[in-house]
Amino acid sequence: MKKATNLFLIIMLGVIVVLGACTSDASEELPSPVSQFATQYFPGLGVKSYNELSNGDCIVQLSGGPTLRFNSEDQWIEIDGNGALLPQVLMYDQLPTELYDYLQGTEQQSDVYEVKRDKYYYKLTMQDTVITYDIATGKITYPGESSAK
Repeated sequence: MKKATNLFLIIMLGVIVVLGACTSDASEELPSPVSQFATQYFPGLGVKSYNELSNGDCIVQLSGGPTLRFNSEDQWIEIDGNGALLPQVLMYDQLPTELYDYLQGTEQQSDVYEVKRDKYYYKLTMQDTVITYDIATGKITYPGESSAK
């Protein structure tokens, strides 16, 4: 009886080891700058998935949180809160000063659900509007208003 119990425990230990080795944490695949960004602005959220695209971009889906898209230089190009508001500290740290000052002046710095950027503009999606910031001119626009600045 004792031999059977010991054999059972050895088999169960082996199963646990094998199952533990088979699980993979998607966060281990992330490039270091991407991992640091996710950890800094979305602490406590694990990585649900990580996909590299053929153009060099990557998409990171955080568990219960936003979707992050980075270009081939590991710089963010899109942050989608997937219905949740993005952290104010992210807006403060990552937006041009003029754009953040505008958001703060209109008390909207905590109202951003999605932000996109490229070399020409930043686009912020709020609940009821979209704000665009032209990098070259510093012009801020939104629907119904020709120019906010």
